[in-house]
Amino acid sequence: MNSLKDPDFEHTGPGRPAGHLLRQRWQPVYASEELEAGRAVPLKILHEELTLYRGEDGVAHIVAGRCAHRGVLLAVGTVEGDCVRCRYHGWRYDGAGQCVDQPAERRSFADKVRIASYPVEEYFGFIWTYLGESPVPELPRWPELEEYGRFHVIEHRKWNYFHDLENTVDDVHQYWVHKTGIYQDDGNAGQIPEMSAELADFGLTQTSTFSNGFVRRLALLMPNTLYFNSGAGVLRGFKSFLWNVPIDDENHMMFFLFIAAHLPPDVGARLAAGVREGRKYLSQLRPVDDIIRAVLSGRERWEDIEDRPDQVLIEDGVVLLGQGVLPDRSLNRLGSSDAAIILLRRLYARELAAIEAGHPLTKFPTPDAAALTRLDSSTP
Repeated sequence: MNSLKDPDFEHTGPGRPAGHLLRQRWQPVYASEELEAGRAVPLKILHEELTLYRGEDGVAHIVAGRCAHRGVLLAVGTVEGDCVRCRYHGWRYDGAGQCVDQPAERRSFADKVRIASYPVEEYFGFIWTYLGESPVPELPRWPELEEYGRFHVIEHRKWNYFHDLENTVDDVHQYWVHKTGIYQDDGNAGQIPEMSAELADFGLTQTSTFSNGFVRRLALLMPNTLYFNSGAGVLRGFKSFLWNVPIDDENHMMFFLFIAAHLPPDVGARLAAGVREGRKYLSQLRPVDDIIRAVLSGRERWEDIEDRPDQVLIEDGVVLLGQGVLPDRSLNRLGSSDAAIILLRRLYARELAAIEAGHPLTKFPTPDAAALTRLDSSTP
């Protein structure tokens, strides 16, 4: 199968078709538990400099990244009530971006100054925002899953978001890249399964079928959400979501959400709490990015990658950054086992062509919890 001459999937800044596509969906941007009341932090999502702050009343807001006066980052300012005040000359903005105070100016001047602001919601432990055009769509929700224990993992990845988007629907790499995982579980060690992929109203599904009857399914919810039922180890049976969210063209954030829907809520909550404690341990280890770059530079060998709970992030990182930060995908030679990647590129190509032609985008529905369960992996 020859490579597809794909359009510009990678560039997501303002005015870019891929950026427009991703702006039509709510995106997770921060962990709720890490933003206490009265704090402001800088964000960069889809090339946009933003200020995220939580007012003293506990409500989160997102406004433009810089003060309209002299361009200082608002995140270094102070939070007062439900407003953020610039540290430089004291200009204060409310959650709608309206300037409400300029201590050294006449009051009428503030009324004329407004910076951008964006919708914000909190759900499943994340702070979400919508950067697209009106009308603002509803944030996808799965109420049937809200009662169960859950935890999240957030990773900064220093390469283009489309690398990870393609990697998530590429199950073949599991056999070659990961020392542990689905191919070492359920009696599947040493097997490369039959691969297939098909379009769905929400995006696409990728299916791996093993000789013993085990079936693993992944669902890509357009444009950048992955769903799967975790198949191995302590996470067996967890409903898992992953959002790959561009920071800019050379960096993105991975937001993982794991929901213990196969366990009673109290047991799932205890297990999720234990995993969160494990993340504290990982934070004391050598940074993932250091190991990835050491292997790619030849200073260390792949075989030297140590066994640790986040080993899969290191292994994936080596092969993803090993493609280059912004590779030329038109040079790829895709085969039959790349069926899901081919479908993903075709879906993006179709939507980006519609954007460039000024045509309406496809309305991809969000599967409900029952539909997700039908997609879960199955054992013989």
